Amino acid sequence: MNHQTFETIIAVAAVVIFVIQAVVFLMIYVAIKKLTGIASSLQARVEPIIAKAEPIIEKVGPVVDQVQGTIANVKETVDTVSLQAREALEKVTVETRAIAAAISTSSLEITGLVRRQAEQISETLDLANSMLQRQISELDNLLSRTQNRIEYTTVEVQTTVLQPIREVSALLVGIRRALDTLFNRDRKQIDKAYQDEEMFI
Repeated sequence: MNHQTFETIIAVAAVVIFVIQAVVFLMIYVAIKKLTGIASSLQARVEPIIAKAEPIIEKVGPVVDQVQGTIANVKETVDTVSLQAREALEKVTVETRAIAAAISTSSLEITGLVRRQAEQISETLDLANSMLQRQISELDNLLSRTQNRIEYTTVEVQTTVLQPIREVSALLVGIRRALDTLFNRDRKQIDKAYQDEEMFI
């Protein structure tokens, strides 16, 4: 093989390498364009999710206010019951003193009066107990609804945001591996061409 043939082979190899590099750069350009489109698509998907999440967050504020209002109602009910019980005890004390003063006149009247007062106290305590249980039940229902809304929001965010991000991440890993493989093959072919030339010389 003469010197001119060798130079022709070198020139052809350089042209082939240039063409391969141009193809690789074109593939990289196409991949970057696709990634840009995916990023804008992902942003378009995320914006409606944020728009959906903002009203839910705004709704949580009134729920917290409602919980605080319910707690205030429970406290007020307990205060009312306590006041009623105190007043009932004061009435019992006053009337017991009156009964003690009039004990000699009629033991039957004293017994009936004590019974009525005890029934009133029992009714007051039953009323307070039922009101307190109702308030606690409403508070429990409110907290359960709030927890369900938060869980729903979490599931919605995971399915609409995290899943596309995972898919984009997997796509990027695939592109990177393809590019690594492509560049490693080219380097091996070039090294092999140089070795063949050295052996030929």
